Amino acid sequence: MRKFYSTALILLIFYATDISAQDILDKKAVPGLSSAKLTEFSPTISADGKTIIFESSVDQDKGWELFESHLENGTWSTPVPLKSINEKCQFIAGPSISFDGNELFYTAFVENSSKTEDIYYSERTGDNTWSEPKNIGAPINTDDNYEGFPSISSDGKSLYFIRLNLEKETDKKSKEPCFVIYVSKKQTDGTWGEPVPLPAPINTGCERDPKVMADNHTLIFSSIREGGLGKYDMYQTIRQKDGSWSTPVALDFINSPDNDQSPCISASGDIMFYYTKNDIYSVAIPDKYKQMINAVVTGYVRESKNRNHVLSNILVTNLRTNESFTTTSSEADGEYSLVLNAGQKYTVIFDNENYFPDTLTLDFENQKTYQLQQRDITLRAALETKIDVVDKDLKFRISAMMQIQQEGTSIFMDSVRELQLPKQMRFDAPRNYVIQVSKKDYVPVKENWTFKEKRIAPNRNVIVQLEHERVEFVPQVVNAATKQKTKVKVYANNKGVEEVIIAEAGEKMLLRKGDKYQVATSSEEGYFFSSKEITAGEVHSVELDVVPIEVDGKLALRNITFEINSAELKESSIFELDRVVEMMKVNPKVYMEISAHTDDIGDDASNLKLSDKRARSAWNYLINKGISKDRLVPKGYGETKPLNPNDSDTGRALNRRVELRVLKI
Repeated sequence: MRKFYSTALILLIFYATDISAQDILDKKAVPGLSSAKLTEFSPTISADGKTIIFESSVDQDKGWELFESHLENGTWSTPVPLKSINEKCQFIAGPSISFDGNELFYTAFVENSSKTEDIYYSERTGDNTWSEPKNIGAPINTDDNYEGFPSISSDGKSLYFIRLNLEKETDKKSKEPCFVIYVSKKQTDGTWGEPVPLPAPINTGCERDPKVMADNHTLIFSSIREGGLGKYDMYQTIRQKDGSWSTPVALDFINSPDNDQSPCISASGDIMFYYTKNDIYSVAIPDKYKQMINAVVTGYVRESKNRNHVLSNILVTNLRTNESFTTTSSEADGEYSLVLNAGQKYTVIFDNENYFPDTLTLDFENQKTYQLQQRDITLRAALETKIDVVDKDLKFRISAMMQIQQEGTSIFMDSVRELQLPKQMRFDAPRNYVIQVSKKDYVPVKENWTFKEKRIAPNRNVIVQLEHERVEFVPQVVNAATKQKTKVKVYANNKGVEEVIIAEAGEKMLLRKGDKYQVATSSEEGYFFSSKEITAGEVHSVELDVVPIEVDGKLALRNITFEINSAELKESSIFELDRVVEMMKVNPKVYMEISAHTDDIGDDASNLKLSDKRARSAWNYLINKGISKDRLVPKGYGETKPLNPNDSDTGRALNRRVELRVLKI
């Protein structure tokens, strides 16, 4: 059983944040964030409720800028402008901080980067410092529409945003612009999927500012709709277990005749910050509107030797539902933050390629109130090894069963496909390991490894070579006219890999067990070549009959194949066509017709045309190989000359063929 270690593991559980709902009994502008002279808009808050980012009209010439403030001893600090973002954007709005506080999404127009307002993101690089804007790109952003006011889910898998409603650009009564709410899902490869509009009754024609809450189920948005108080009012909907959304409910405790929009709520779920009357307001949330109960787990990831922070991949798995999501700790300081649901049990794996992973088990099944836990993680240095498995003779990668034991205990046992190679494994020094690799029809390999030196991430690559089992095979060649065995050269062409074995008739060949081969004779003067297909190990000898070349004599080329409904030769056709080239060169006075035939699927005219093109494709190949075009006549017969009834797949397959017919000698 694999062991995971952490030399520093601290558990701190808090049942309240620095500001509680009891401190905010009524709607009021937030001191430190709101001002009388300027407009503060679109706040967004971190999961722990201690960081707020918002936009302000601080510069009337330039427009909006983003600011960041932190909760210190119950008071919001003086907002600091995010210069690395503000200085690059000609327009900026609608920030959305990820719940771990390490990514920031927002609306922006950046000259020479976008044609319209698009969604951008930045990554935290330190306290109040962020990377320069990065365009999130297609398919979320488009060249001909507005994309804005993003909201990232707590698991990082969903991005909600708005586009201008091109069918209803403004509300006639309020004159407010109208938008449609979209969501894009992150794909398994890390890219964003094609956005889709949220269904009715969320989208009714005039919506904006979607905000998904920390529980990843509650969505609050603003809408102008029947029953509203005038302009934009806020509504709340809950995502159900089947993925549908509940009927939106108006947030009557907050809505007013003014525009009410851009809500944000920390994971504690008791206070809402939002925009109204040109400022940022806060209000206590009534119990019936509160989101699901959350738990926030936060801490720092460090390495064991010098206690330096570590950028760690984090895999979170819900043990009850088997659902999972990934995130990372901050590259700036190693800090991470997870928002998890009460009533669930999780495993969390922290992984960095230079260290052994560490794992946490978090049990919130009996949790009844919001919790904030701190868990600091320490990762130990590991020995990283890339293991490749290749065919010993032909050097290509092969899938195989791999088992690795650490001092008698199995730490890995699974089949590894070619696309997964080289397999990256981590080993601790100075322990002893045994690796065993096996595959059907290959000789298994067992190796002992000892890592005597403890190093961090050495570039150690190991290639395990498996030797394919081979079986004896003896080809015999018989002259069909004299019934006598004859000594000619015989080719065994492996149909699965690039391998051709050559021997004299009657001599032993060693073929790869289980592989299919096309066995063909070389050409002798006055004779057709002959070929058959065999599976190595199923037969140990085959008799090939060579037939004299005569006028009107025919040779079926069974391995000349084409793409479906195409005249393009497949690569597998080359071996047999090269045998034709050899035969024509050995018999320079032979003139041939290249006859192509089809089955009866499709109409007669199309089949005739296709067969003619296929005959000409084979003709072109032979001409390019040096055979005079005067000696070859390509001709398509369509479905007019079947060898077998076209009443079965087998019969049709035999009728789809290319033949050589001798015209003169």
